[in-house]
Amino acid sequence: MFRYSRTLRASANIASASITAVSAAVVAAVILLPASGDVLAQSSAATGAFNLLENSVIEYSTDGGETYSQQPPIVGPRETARIMIQAAFDFDHPIYPSSAVSWPYAVLELNHGIIASYQTMSFALNGKTIETPLEGMTYRTFPAISAQLLKRGQNVLTGEITVRNSSRENNLTFAPHMSLVPLESRDLRFQTGPILGAFGRDYFSLTCRTNMPAQVSVFRIEDSAMPGERQRMELVIKSEMGLIHRFRVPRSRIRTEDKETYLVSAERDGHVVGNLVQPSVPDEGRLRFVAVGDSRTYPDRWRVVAAAIAGSGADLFIHVGDMVASGVRDWEWDEQFWNPARSLLSRIPIYAVIGNHERSAPLFDELLYAPAEDGRARNWSQEKMGVLLIGIDGQQDWSAGSENVGWLEEVLSRSRAKFIFFFTHYPSWSSAGHGSLDEEGVPDERPVREGREVIMPLLEKYGATAFIAGHDHDYERSEPPGGVTVIITGGGGAPSYEKEEDAERQNPYSEVFASVLHYCLFEIEGETCTMKAFTPGRDIIDTWTWTARRPR
Repeated sequence: MFRYSRTLRASANIASASITAVSAAVVAAVILLPASGDVLAQSSAATGAFNLLENSVIEYSTDGGETYSQQPPIVGPRETARIMIQAAFDFDHPIYPSSAVSWPYAVLELNHGIIASYQTMSFALNGKTIETPLEGMTYRTFPAISAQLLKRGQNVLTGEITVRNSSRENNLTFAPHMSLVPLESRDLRFQTGPILGAFGRDYFSLTCRTNMPAQVSVFRIEDSAMPGERQRMELVIKSEMGLIHRFRVPRSRIRTEDKETYLVSAERDGHVVGNLVQPSVPDEGRLRFVAVGDSRTYPDRWRVVAAAIAGSGADLFIHVGDMVASGVRDWEWDEQFWNPARSLLSRIPIYAVIGNHERSAPLFDELLYAPAEDGRARNWSQEKMGVLLIGIDGQQDWSAGSENVGWLEEVLSRSRAKFIFFFTHYPSWSSAGHGSLDEEGVPDERPVREGREVIMPLLEKYGATAFIAGHDHDYERSEPPGGVTVIITGGGGAPSYEKEEDAERQNPYSEVFASVLHYCLFEIEGETCTMKAFTPGRDIIDTWTWTARRPR
């Protein structure tokens, strides 16, 4: 990502003939400045602005607001408390309110210790509710607070938080550092993305988030055919003013010898930031994709795996769930998922199935563009280069006779693809913890049980190639009767799992098991598909080959 320091006045309509002054400056900045620069923190340290709460006194209440005290409350181990807070501060800056255009927004940050878990949270400024971008998400940083909520003189910030002490042993003293920082339009940046998503021969998709409402545009960049002429840039699509931006971008033509280049730029009040992306266009007759899951919690481990995937030469990356420790915590999507893997997610399109740790978060549907008409389907299918890819939300109802199973059978029955790969977070066979059985030998977890008893027989019926999952943090390949390989690829960075003591009873069909960071690379060419499971250092854990199926 880059920041362009000079103020640029953007044209509402950019012609496709030649680059405008704005476009030329943006393109030059993208070319000259590194694309992988550090993302600016959304704080006073980043913007150079002052913290309005710097000298305020925070008061706390644990009795529903009847009494307040400056003494921070203490929450015992594994206890939950409802805490109300208030902070008064004076705002009498000499340039306010005449420069309201320069200060359109403020941002509220609430920094806390690692053992604090927020369950609910709401804030108000001078009695007016501070809105959050997505209902159902918990925010540590409240973006885009209208500066119009501030007033000259004394202001009061109030909040109500339900906090859980996640520690098993230690008390939690709830005394978060709070900052309220005015933002200028020049502080505009991409918070997340661009992230490449679903694509086809005639389109690609991408998503991104900005730290304040902005208009995001996608431009196609091409070299001039005339010697001495500068690059040409064509506006393809643009968003409305907002924080979250989602695009299904039409391609003008297909070039298989090299990738098309696009500029994704955000603009507000003439201030512009942008990134270059090069969407995948697979070669005819060949497809390479990577599958892995369970990258949550430990970003340094995920960073290593993501870097290896980015250099794998894959056309597509399929994540089998559990990207973050808790999907409803907004900040984890940047800290645990996007930031460690930005070089991957901005270069190779990601298809994803949701895991249990995503907790059905609405941000999952906004950031990850699925291969469906609106990009938000939890159950999806798409055929590429003679390969059928199917992804599902395994937490939904997949019992026999359910609507979901009917959908899956319809997708399978009409396919004439050479290979069929099925993706879910939950394995049907596993030697590790999530493959545990009850006394009668039935899987304890419902999604695992439905995967084994309902989905696997359906995949066998239609000659599918493999059932690919995560959930258990290991690599395992199993070959149960029926001809459908079961692969667990949960090596994205979460804590590794070992085999259970009851592993042979849980999974008598296990062929290879490894408790290491890894990813699986699938290469399909002609009538053959070869899978290799690699460590990030390129050591091969396992290799397996399938031949093209005969449609049934």
